[in-house]
Amino acid sequence: MGEQQKDLDFVIFGATGFTGKLVVEEFYRAAQYYQNSFPNAPKFTWAIAGRSEKKLFKMANIISITTSSSSVRQPEMIIADVTRPETLDVMAKRAKVLIACVGPFRLYGEPVVKACLENHTDYVDITGETEFIEQIQIKYHELAKTSNVTIVPACGFDCLPADYGLLYTKQQMEGINALPSSVELFYHFTTGPSGTTLHYATYESAVLSIQHIDDLRKLRASVTRLRVPKIGPELKKIPNGRWEKRVNGYVTPFFFADPAVIRLSQQLDIEHKSDVQPVQFSAYLVIPKLKYLLELLICYKVASFLAHYSWGRWLLLKFPRVFSLGFFSQEGPTLEQIQQTKFEISFYARGYSKELIETIVTQVAGPEPGYVTTPISVVQCAFTLLLEKTKIPAGVLTCSVAFGKTELLKRLMKNGLDFKIPHVRT
Repeated sequence: MGEQQKDLDFVIFGATGFTGKLVVEEFYRAAQYYQNSFPNAPKFTWAIAGRSEKKLFKMANIISITTSSSSVRQPEMIIADVTRPETLDVMAKRAKVLIACVGPFRLYGEPVVKACLENHTDYVDITGETEFIEQIQIKYHELAKTSNVTIVPACGFDCLPADYGLLYTKQQMEGINALPSSVELFYHFTTGPSGTTLHYATYESAVLSIQHIDDLRKLRASVTRLRVPKIGPELKKIPNGRWEKRVNGYVTPFFFADPAVIRLSQQLDIEHKSDVQPVQFSAYLVIPKLKYLLELLICYKVASFLAHYSWGRWLLLKFPRVFSLGFFSQEGPTLEQIQQTKFEISFYARGYSKELIETIVTQVAGPEPGYVTTPISVVQCAFTLLLEKTKIPAGVLTCSVAFGKTELLKRLMKNGLDFKIPHVRT
């Protein structure tokens, strides 16, 4: 497919979904900022895509009113449906970069990836589904390399802040002439008086991931991964539920996709000879009160049992509020909840400088993770793919491997994510 036939810089697929709408809003805001900052640059051409013409038309009308006095072009509309591969093909033929927001990705993601590969379209998405990420990496990595296409899943809160934050931490350690050895990640989430709620689509993806945990184990057993060397003594795991004074809370292993993506990053760094040092790592969720820790563990145990039976999955998906103790709902969070929520990931790193043991602490902080940080992150990844393509390797990659030599970090920091060193100890 010749480059001259690609008349759209970006296509946002799944633009009318809950998170897709937020990605469209963030794209418009970021594009306006970019075009105002570089008034001589060509205006981005873009489209919103989805299966419902009615919903797309309604969104396009809203954007039309907004863009009437703006530096941002009016988007086109593209009707595309994962159950109709020919529509995905038409969409991908026109796009230079596709932003995928249609989940659960284990059900709907692969046809979009295939369309992008067949039409030489670069791709980013917002998934946090470990099996999908690893499956497309195993299945399509070599094809993507030979096709000079870059496929980067998990560009939202899952898993960019942790993956890129670990890269940032390694770089800070090397900046004091120390060889990084191990890093412990601690996830903190802060909510306001309104509490927090996540949307049903995230819950559905989680239930399906639990259901297919055995498939993930079989997938991993079917391939031989590059062995990541260990530097220094074995990193000891913190017992589940222990109070950790460094972070002022109870800790439990972080059971979402981030650790798997970090492992994949370190394997890809070796494959691509990126000169990024490997480290041992562990990841934990910080819970401020014992009551909340017990509630979380009970919900997870119940879901782990029910998700393996059809009747159990029906119950879980029919009554998300009940089985998550109000944490998930069909409606998703309110604007007030979103505004009051923020996250912080602390990285406690250990390394070696001559005969000294060096310890450094870094942090990545930002606004509400699912519906503010995710749109910011995936949009900035898409911009980076378009604007710095020559610095980005081809393949099915993680964020840190794809964008490690680009200006993505600066873009993220200009748009609400904070990468910092609160203090350093020796």
